[in-house]
Amino acid sequence: MRVIDYYNYIATAAYILMGVAAVFLYFRGRKNERLGISDKASGIIFLLIMIVAAVIRLYKLGEIPLGLQQDEASIGYDAYTLATFGIDRNGYHWPIYPITWGCGGGSPLLIYLNVISISLFGPSIRNLRMIPAVCGILTVALFYAVLRITLEGRRYRNEFSLLGAAFLAICPWHVILSRWSLDCNIMPFNMMLSFWLFMLGVKKKKGLFYCLSAAAFAVCMYSYGAATIVVPILLLCLCAYSLKTKILTWRDVIASFVTFLVVFAPLLLFYAVNYLGLPEIVTDFICFNKFTAARTGEAFISFDGAFFGKALNNLKLMILGVSIGSDKFTLAHFYPGYASLFEFTFPITFIGLFISVKHLITGKDKSGELTPQYKIGSMLFISAVIGSVVLDVMIIPDINRLVCLFIPCIFFFVVGAGFILEHAKSLFVAVAGLLLIGALSFTKDYFADYSYYALSIYMPGYGDAIERAYEVSEDKRMIHSTYEGLSSPFMLALYYTNYDPYTFYQTVEYKDPYAEFRIAKSFGNFIFELPEDVTDEKYEDDIFVVASSELQLFGDLSAYNVDDFGGYFVVYK
Repeated sequence: MRVIDYYNYIATAAYILMGVAAVFLYFRGRKNERLGISDKASGIIFLLIMIVAAVIRLYKLGEIPLGLQQDEASIGYDAYTLATFGIDRNGYHWPIYPITWGCGGGSPLLIYLNVISISLFGPSIRNLRMIPAVCGILTVALFYAVLRITLEGRRYRNEFSLLGAAFLAICPWHVILSRWSLDCNIMPFNMMLSFWLFMLGVKKKKGLFYCLSAAAFAVCMYSYGAATIVVPILLLCLCAYSLKTKILTWRDVIASFVTFLVVFAPLLLFYAVNYLGLPEIVTDFICFNKFTAARTGEAFISFDGAFFGKALNNLKLMILGVSIGSDKFTLAHFYPGYASLFEFTFPITFIGLFISVKHLITGKDKSGELTPQYKIGSMLFISAVIGSVVLDVMIIPDINRLVCLFIPCIFFFVVGAGFILEHAKSLFVAVAGLLLIGALSFTKDYFADYSYYALSIYMPGYGDAIERAYEVSEDKRMIHSTYEGLSSPFMLALYYTNYDPYTFYQTVEYKDPYAEFRIAKSFGNFIFELPEDVTDEKYEDDIFVVASSELQLFGDLSAYNVDDFGGYFVVYK
């Protein structure tokens, strides 16, 4: 076992004991009467937290993780072709929803944000990852702002808000998410922006902010496929509660619904083309095109006799995902030893969840009636959990699809830690101290070892090798690529070579053109398969990209040029 594994046991036990102690003090009627942090000191500490959040998300962004994941390459290549040629890789002009792999898999918002980025700064791995990184930094600020509005008027508001911002700033799930480019990785930013605008509406009692929040929630629908289930459920719960508590009027709801519908309308038309039988709308300036395959088999569990068993297993994995983690989750989303929210934080998170639900049901705590801002803030996070749970029982388990679940869990951690602070300041300091030690350990391990652990995901060396092979070929000689240790290598070839999209979609041959995720067998002068005998004279003029274990296929390498790219080699004469 590693040091962090022993630490997790100790910290978990400590958090359980501190939670029990706080409950004991609660029933004894003991309260912490000490003064909290001043607003001025809070502002200085928040600035330091933002500096930490920025550094940990931007440092060596193009190098850690080393390499490029195939979905990153897919988003980056479609953004490049749209910025440069005005078409996606499937030949459609400015599609509302680029179909990428065939069934989607790369939601439009991040692609089009990268179109802007590439137009301004050019294509690079660092620039491709910059949007999730910047969104990640801003998410910390928005979460802090939401907490401050939610907790306005409560004791220790500054401590609670700072703890939430600090936790998100160093949270393993959010740091990892902010440092690579998958469409779901900007969803937390969109969700927090929507929450913040809604909370401003509650605070200022102005319908304009509710409409702006509705527009932001509609933009969430362009962010990631899971939003099509989570966001409507969240909004239904939120509106029902807000109407019941008279925080929203029917006029506010109707105005917000119309705003949501206007922003969502283009995507709604795209769904109508794909699921209601409307014909494709294909023009030279905008396209509402069809998917080549539905994604139901890859994403959703089947509604058969085993459904309830699968749903229960999904719930189990979800609970593991927000507590001690599971080896079923890919390293693209969590780091062993740290899980998603650190392995030791769940006792306090579950205390906070219980308190939040109790507050929502009763509308009051020991000090009296809760403010409208506190009620709605809690309802926002609980509604996101409800939507995520409904999604979880329907899908094949995948931690990135539960992207809307984790910030609410940090909110519950803040509530739980706040409960401890209200009864014993020294215990709260211990809670924060244990979290800080975990954060320092995670930061050290992430920047030292994460790229090594995630080799199979980001495939370092292959992109540079395939780019070199294309350079040597001068777009004339055939290139044969290995598949060893790779996933969808054709996508990395497209991205690293800035391949002409017209040539690609006119020459591509897919292994199965109707698969949910279409994988290219060949295109242009690329073949993603090694011949049985690479030394056959008919391949004498060809170029090979191979893994180190495949160099023996060539026999005497002295007859070849061999370029080494750290695990992958370009072999040619």
